[in-house]
Amino acid sequence: MLGKRILTALILAPVVVLGTLFLSSPWFSLVIGLMTIVASWEYCKLIKLGRFSNKSFYVIVILASAFLIAISPSMLAPTLFITFAWWLVVLFLVINYPKSSSLLKNNMAINLINGLFIFIPMTASLAILHSQERSFVLLLLLFVWAADSGAYFSGMRFGSKKLCPQVSPNKTFEGVYGGIFFAQVVAIGYVISAIQSPTSKDFLVFCFLALVVTLFSALGDLFESVLKRINDQKDSGNILPGHGGLLDRIDSLTASAPIFLLFMVFVL
Repeated sequence: MLGKRILTALILAPVVVLGTLFLSSPWFSLVIGLMTIVASWEYCKLIKLGRFSNKSFYVIVILASAFLIAISPSMLAPTLFITFAWWLVVLFLVINYPKSSSLLKNNMAINLINGLFIFIPMTASLAILHSQERSFVLLLLLFVWAADSGAYFSGMRFGSKKLCPQVSPNKTFEGVYGGIFFAQVVAIGYVISAIQSPTSKDFLVFCFLALVVTLFSALGDLFESVLKRINDQKDSGNILPGHGGLLDRIDSLTASAPIFLLFMVFVL
């Protein structure tokens, strides 16, 4: 399993990096849209939304809403701040699992609303970031990858104190610390390489941004684990060898992308 996971990552990572750097914004948005279609379709299966027509309508609503937000500057701030508040609610649900499972299990209305918050802000945020400055998309991805890799290897080597054993038994606090450390290294490297004559403020801003992305990445991952446990599924799909479904690979981005954009534009 680890071998397949590494091989898939080695193949996909260069493709994603090159696509981020060299695709025009319309083509990049098209790719993100296709990614959202696949991941949201997996989500429909996860929450047991039946009938092809229902799934298709739901996916269309997600794509259309993300497009409207991406082209409407006036909608961006309310969307991002509401999304931030929603993820704080999700944090409560994750911390209180399995008690909170009663709010999610067999409640199609809430599951559908959750899906809107999972996919619409992420899709719009990635499209907006790329249209403004594609290097920021790459920076976000590097933060997420560093946090994920740091958590994985630190957790394997040093992990002892469980983070949320009822949600994800293998995740540890030591893993989170490792993810934070790796993301901080990326932030420092970015400031040194991308900013001429960086000041202490530059280091503080991007290190703080790396911390925020790391924490929300972990939250996105944990929330998908909650949804999979409630619906008795191990993976959202099997499209990626060693990684499960596409949603399993972008769960960290569902939380971190809109929060990254929120802090970049309205906070920092």
